[in-house]
Amino acid sequence: MTCERCNGLMVQERICDLEGRSSSLCVDGYRCLLCGDLVDALILEHRKRSTASAESIQFTSPRMPRLVAA
Repeated sequence: MTCERCNGLMVQERICDLEGRSSSLCVDGYRCLLCGDLVDALILEHRKRSTASAESIQFTSPRMPRLVAA
């Protein structure tokens, strides 16, 4: 698996929430060896929802005219 952020190698890791902010204390996920990005199932689900809603938005405003040097 490659990192979406830097294309580095992602390795499987057990991610534990020691401060108890989530419902489960430990989950399986992936960590990038280059940039340290963490990804788990919940993060991937939120990213999928986010990109699906962004693709459905259509822009209706006209394009900005090009500037021409005088």
